[in-house]
Amino acid sequence: MAKKNINTTATLKQSTKKESELQKDLQEANAKMKGSKMVEVLVPEAYRAAFGDPLKFSVNGIPVAIPIGKKMQVPEAHALHAQRLMKGAVLSKAQKRLTPEEIFND
Repeated sequence: MAKKNINTTATLKQSTKKESELQKDLQEANAKMKGSKMVEVLVPEAYRAAFGDPLKFSVNGIPVAIPIGKKMQVPEAHALHAQRLMKGAVLSKAQKRLTPEEIFND
């Protein structure tokens, strides 16, 4: 029988990609979205349990992975989608939901 990979707290806390790999993926995505405006986005540590590390998603078929707790320049469409994901994330009662101003302006 094939071994199943089950997500546990331990697997959610470890990043699956190195920073250099994430940057390379972002450069490839940016090449696909030539001329798009780049904005800075930060996914706070509070969202690590909800998303894992890094936060992975795609917009119009172009994937991106944003590391948790680090600022990163991403295309504007990806930043807006990341913000929508954070608004819809389920946090525990002990975690404070950050406002967009706190997310984007430290």
